[in-house]
Amino acid sequence: MLHAKRIHVPAQQYELTEDGRALTTFSLRGGRIGARFTLRGTDYLVRVHRFSGVHELLDADGTALATTDRVRRNWNLTSSGRVVRFRQTAAAGREHTMLDGDGEPVGTIRRTGHLHTEVTADLPGLDPLLQVFALVVVLLRGRRKRAAAAVRSASLSGG
Repeated sequence: MLHAKRIHVPAQQYELTEDGRALTTFSLRGGRIGARFTLRGTDYLVRVHRFSGVHELLDADGTALATTDRVRRNWNLTSSGRVVRFRQTAAAGREHTMLDGDGEPVGTIRRTGHLHTEVTADLPGLDPLLQVFALVVVLLRGRRKRAAAAVRSASLSGG
């Protein structure tokens, strides 16, 4: 099971552990770069396409290893021809459930902690790199929704 905990609030920096062992750290970044992380000695980049909402997992050479379609209530992660389906199963994006081919739940990504500063991912049967990618995508989606809400709030208050 993966667990990400925010360790530096302003920079939105997270520490990622697997079963209590440190794996990597990453920061959620603005613009097209969603996050950079190193896993088992290899550098990866999660790139966000701002207008389409598509996320890509790129290796150090810039090769796309996995993609998601736009993350909404239902979304897909695609890698090497394999499509993994997810469904949002709790309000405000607090939980996303991984589904098998029959639409049955087989894993979850859940935002927890004070102000949703922690995320756990239990995604059996999914490659560890893809588990990290899915977890980062959920965090980026939450950040995007919070930013949109802040803009709406400011425009409604006349600020």
